[in-house]
Amino acid sequence: MATERLYQLLYPLPSPPPRPRLSSSPMQILALGLPRSGTDSLRTALHTLGYTHIWHGFDLPSTRPHDCAIWVPLLQSKARGDSGPGREFDWDVLLGDCDGVMDMPPGIFAEELLDFYPQAKVVLNRRRDMDAWHRSLNEAAKMILGSWGIWGLSWWDAELFWWYRSAVLWMGIMGEGKGGFEKNGKEWAERYYERLEGKLEREGREYLDWEVRDGWGPLCGFLGKEVPHEDFPWGNKGGNEFEKNANKAIEKMVKRAVVRIAGTVVVVAAGVGGWWWRSQ
Repeated sequence: MATERLYQLLYPLPSPPPRPRLSSSPMQILALGLPRSGTDSLRTALHTLGYTHIWHGFDLPSTRPHDCAIWVPLLQSKARGDSGPGREFDWDVLLGDCDGVMDMPPGIFAEELLDFYPQAKVVLNRRRDMDAWHRSLNEAAKMILGSWGIWGLSWWDAELFWWYRSAVLWMGIMGEGKGGFEKNGKEWAERYYERLEGKLEREGREYLDWEVRDGWGPLCGFLGKEVPHEDFPWGNKGGNEFEKNANKAIEKMVKRAVVRIAGTVVVVAAGVGGWWWRSQ
């Protein structure tokens, strides 16, 4: 607790602005698949189909970093195994301006979101080759969270600091146990999908089991939309689009941290130089 208070003192982060949900704009879609399971392509597809704001993990560092002031305590509660906070939380505080949600950190609270938005349509987007999925997310996590550079920079910018903590927390939950995500992530993910399928089936709630390669047909049929004339947006197929998008999402915070480091170096160098000159 003392450490948390110190962090909040050193890295103050305002609460996010209120986002009241209009009665005319209910939550419409919960895409509860895990990261690296076509989320970016699915978000683009849903926008093409006319949905306006689909919450995606890239939103958190790029346009909604102050949300971390709420996400971090929620994730800490989940990591401790607390049962109350996520179920009692008003999710419209974070998602009230969204008509769809996907990716992380919301996926950690998939069951809570299902209960809070009982009328939303549910898509379980997945990569059916779980070994390939696990390798992909493990490599992405090492690229971003395993970087000493990002870790070091996070101490120089409040927004980057809290975003990095939130990402470490949800990856830690997905890889709970000795060996972390690299050893335990695949098993955790398999249990995750099994748990959600079981809940949906027990409640008699319709859902779409979908993979990116399934394309427009099943998705549009499930959502009651006409199939667009354009090709399905294969966002990350055959390239490094994820890395580009991830870097773009955190770019502003990283640049700000670098500027602060450079400014500190200049000030310290000037102080040392002045001391040396006076001592001569």
